[in-house]
Amino acid sequence: MRRTMSALLAAATAVALAGCGIGVRDDVVRDGLGPSAGPELTSPDGVKPPPWTRDVTEPTDLVANFLLAAAGDHGGAHETIMATAEQYIAPDERAEWNPGSNVVLVEVGSMTREGDKVDVPVRRLGVLTPEGQVLPYDGKERGLYTFKYGRAAGGGLVLTDLPQELLLNVDQLETYYLRLPIYFWNTDNTSLVPDLRYLPRAVPQEQVNNRLFDWLVKGPSAWLSDAVERLPDDAGRRGSIVENANQITVNLGALADAAVRDRLAAQLYWTLWPEGEQRLQLQLEGRDVTTDYQFPDKNLAASLSSAREPNRYAVVDGVLTRVVRKGEAHPPPLQDVLPAAVNSELVSAAVAKDETAFALVRRSGKGKQELYIGPRSAPRDKSTTNDTAAKPTIHSAGLTGDSISRPIWLDRAGTTALVLHDGKLSVVLVHGTRPTSVDTTEAAFGKITGVTVAPDGRRMALVIGGDLYVAPLLRSKAKQNAFKVGKPRKLATSLAGRLREVAFLREDTVVVSTSGDVATLAYVTVDGAIEVTYPTGQKAALTNLTAYVGNAGRTVTSGNVLLDVDNEATKAYIGTLDPLIKESLLLLPPPPSPSPSPSSSGPPQPPVEPTVTAACFEG
Repeated sequence: MRRTMSALLAAATAVALAGCGIGVRDDVVRDGLGPSAGPELTSPDGVKPPPWTRDVTEPTDLVANFLLAAAGDHGGAHETIMATAEQYIAPDERAEWNPGSNVVLVEVGSMTREGDKVDVPVRRLGVLTPEGQVLPYDGKERGLYTFKYGRAAGGGLVLTDLPQELLLNVDQLETYYLRLPIYFWNTDNTSLVPDLRYLPRAVPQEQVNNRLFDWLVKGPSAWLSDAVERLPDDAGRRGSIVENANQITVNLGALADAAVRDRLAAQLYWTLWPEGEQRLQLQLEGRDVTTDYQFPDKNLAASLSSAREPNRYAVVDGVLTRVVRKGEAHPPPLQDVLPAAVNSELVSAAVAKDETAFALVRRSGKGKQELYIGPRSAPRDKSTTNDTAAKPTIHSAGLTGDSISRPIWLDRAGTTALVLHDGKLSVVLVHGTRPTSVDTTEAAFGKITGVTVAPDGRRMALVIGGDLYVAPLLRSKAKQNAFKVGKPRKLATSLAGRLREVAFLREDTVVVSTSGDVATLAYVTVDGAIEVTYPTGQKAALTNLTAYVGNAGRTVTSGNVLLDVDNEATKAYIGTLDPLIKESLLLLPPPPSPSPSPSSSGPPQPPVEPTVTAACFEG
């Protein structure tokens, strides 16, 4: 169920043009949860955990298989899963094993066998609930499980003296679960916020939409609850959601408010994810109703309105410059929209989508840095000598410091920027002249060295004291431009204590970089369940980490990551580092070489390599 961004937008257009009233089949209707795939049923993807068998005679293999036995649909088939898992346990101990329905996700180290025991070192990454959430583990992250084993009657091995926990080797998480988002409206009802979940692949296809809707009704993950709205109380479904090749039909109770229906339609569109030419049809008490169908606009991660790659920029000898790939045409220079008076002495920059605004960190003397911000300048009027049309609109934001991070847009419209300066967070409006401090009381337990905000503007990730956290970014309804970092949730990572910077890479994933001797990048989901590390093999300083979130919904992108490696702008792709100046051409072609003077002597001097740093994406 993957689509490209262009397919997403084309499908949304088709939805808007389709109208209402397409008939639906009723031969796939099944109310309630329905049966999930178990030992006697075929999983929709043909994947089931390995069953116990007498043929397994190696104790470490027995334990490895048992660490997969907990996978499955605990929301609809918990008893079946437990009956299968209990086959691994000695019969006289099965009645006393009552681990519940939550599954502890563990990263498994090298097992060792001694006598009748197998020791398994683990990192506990979180607890997977029947609602598909991964919650923090309430205990030590690192630990050791000891599994005893004995001979089974009739042959084979069984386990004895088990821990009272369901354990799942996280390496196989995506073998048995689909990673996908469900969506909630932010507290201002201006955009949708994704909430990462894991749907068991054992759930029958005709029950998937019902399950996702029911998760919406139960509410958001705890760490997001202060930043989003729950569904209206009267938004329950009537019967099962019906899906055919043409549309997904959701029958609801009586929702009289049209604005509420429109918001719910957008929320369900992004959560249920109609494919291809499918459209979403809402019904109230069995009657079709029309909604505004402006679904893509409600997800800010989908706001780049074409399938093109985002524009890239870099600071070249202190000047913000457009960057193009080799073989591409050179776009026009920035000087018509970004006056030279402010486009100098730059440390870093942020460019809003379609270059509607700029935020610049400039050197201001005596080792200090200063933030400038503003909308793009109006095009110069070439029909007159009057230069008023090109009057600079970029102005000082009234914020200086020893160190100011690259600005981060809190929305792709480019109206508000967030910066980390001297360990503190502030926001600045594009037309404002005074920064506003962000309330970081909840995060005051350590030094903040990295911060990033998701395209939805309500989820953030922070590096505090070398560790990775996620938190809601709360906005006051009573006071304009007032922001607060909600209670941070610490994520388990293999690089704990060594992290320095962070950037959102996908709606559900961040990229982090280390400080210290060995330069390492890692992709980590916002619940800490999935981590992929990319050691670079280099001893280098990694700074100015940034990424572009190019996916929305269930689309998957490879990721665009830029950073400085020893103060040189670099593109990162799955751990490979390529200096930007080598894989790209800077905007302006080099000036033509002057003809040598007859009086000059000696060989021609080689061109001076420009200093290229702080590369970034638009938006």
